[in-house]
Amino acid sequence: MEFEYDVALSFAGEDREYVDKVASRLKSYGVKVFYDKFETIDLWGKDLAIHFDFIYRKKAKYCIPFISKHYKDKVWTNHEIRSAISRAIESNEEYILPAKFDDTELPGIRPTIGFVDLRNLAPEAFAEIILEKTSKDPNKPITQTEQEDFALIYLGLNYYVNGDRFMPGGIFTVNITNKNKEYRYFYEPAFILSEGIGNANGVYFRDKLTVVNFPIKLEYGEVTSVLYFIQPNSLAFWEKLEKNVTIRAVVNTTLGETFESNSILVSKIIEIINAER
Repeated sequence: MEFEYDVALSFAGEDREYVDKVASRLKSYGVKVFYDKFETIDLWGKDLAIHFDFIYRKKAKYCIPFISKHYKDKVWTNHEIRSAISRAIESNEEYILPAKFDDTELPGIRPTIGFVDLRNLAPEAFAEIILEKTSKDPNKPITQTEQEDFALIYLGLNYYVNGDRFMPGGIFTVNITNKNKEYRYFYEPAFILSEGIGNANGVYFRDKLTVVNFPIKLEYGEVTSVLYFIQPNSLAFWEKLEKNVTIRAVVNTTLGETFESNSILVSKIIEIINAER
């Protein structure tokens, strides 16, 4: 999603001196920041109650409330944080990034949410922290060299067991784990042979034993698994391949990133299919 602002700053007037330095430093870095002082002309004549609700609920990637005893008592800051909380609930995504001048707690902001303590932090230093946070864009693909550290694709091969009975055929299990700190949408796995027949090295499995709606969104640390049935009548196909040929699963994200699994020998597939039950 495209946002008009990278961050929207919410603060009490008593804390403006600090926030002004943060906003100015962010602007000098090219960060798109909503700060009322930068919006004087645009705000002129608008219904601010409606406009601010739209800003803090729809238009920014992150909202940073500068929480203090003054913040809790102000009408406008309460209006802004309610809009931000509504967005956080609706999207179920990381959105509110609290920063605190003191130990004030706000209704709707759980104390378990990580925050930055500003009491001994210079405005310029806090701006650097925000810059680092906003540069980790979930809509920006990671580089090829980073990819092995940001997702884990595991390909498993097992006997087909139905209840307590061993059935003909086998099972491929593909586990997809998002190791990226940002969410990712993953497409369904494709299967690639190290050496195919002729120019064809892709393998398609028609029968899935699990239902997963791809592309699937995975947050950091989340895992999804897909089980594919290896038909016993596919034995003739596998036996046409050299025994040292391998198969692997390849998973792409909606950002064009590519992640590959471990490889499994075709000879192991033949062994599973031919195993006595």
